[in-house]
Amino acid sequence: MTFRKDEAYKDLRYRIITHDLKPMESLNEKTLMDQYGLGRTPMREVLLQLQRDGLIQRFSRSGTIVSPVDIHAYKQNIEIRTVLEGLAGDLAARNISAVQLNALEQILEQVSALEKMESDNIKELMQCEFDFHNLVYEATHNPKLIAILQELHAVSARFWHYQIFSKQELLDQYIDHREVLDAIKKKDGRRAGDTLKHHIQNVLKKLG
Repeated sequence: MTFRKDEAYKDLRYRIITHDLKPMESLNEKTLMDQYGLGRTPMREVLLQLQRDGLIQRFSRSGTIVSPVDIHAYKQNIEIRTVLEGLAGDLAARNISAVQLNALEQILEQVSALEKMESDNIKELMQCEFDFHNLVYEATHNPKLIAILQELHAVSARFWHYQIFSKQELLDQYIDHREVLDAIKKKDGRRAGDTLKHHIQNVLKKLG
């Protein structure tokens, strides 16, 4: 099966986040090229993006591995992300375009459709969560902030996955997302930011 470059990136990211690809596991570039039907250049671009996300580590002589998991680093990640998510919500409420606002609404409409299905749809729901946060980041129109938050989000998602044990628990996360969307639509940056901070702090509380 041949994947587009963005599809290969999303699939590999999901496999790392869900620990289908284990921490410290070696990744063979040629094998991945064959699996995804990609040439060397697009495959390396996929790996470069995963490296920027903090999900893999690449070494000139020893190859590529899935990044190790460190609970202390994760907690530090969340502490930073909490503050920056609040800033992102505030900026997004002020700077979001009509196209981006419509895209956020479509994501939550997709979540509602997935909720009605009998199957778990965990992968699809997780992708919606990624897409929602990334759109909020992009709506800030601050390239530096976008890059930092995308990396923090990808790293924290590896732990977050194991805190969500059912479809319903995952759906419950979207209560905050709908609150964020409402605040952004009303240009209430403070409420959007506070809701995002509350959302991230709740994840940290689950770790105890």
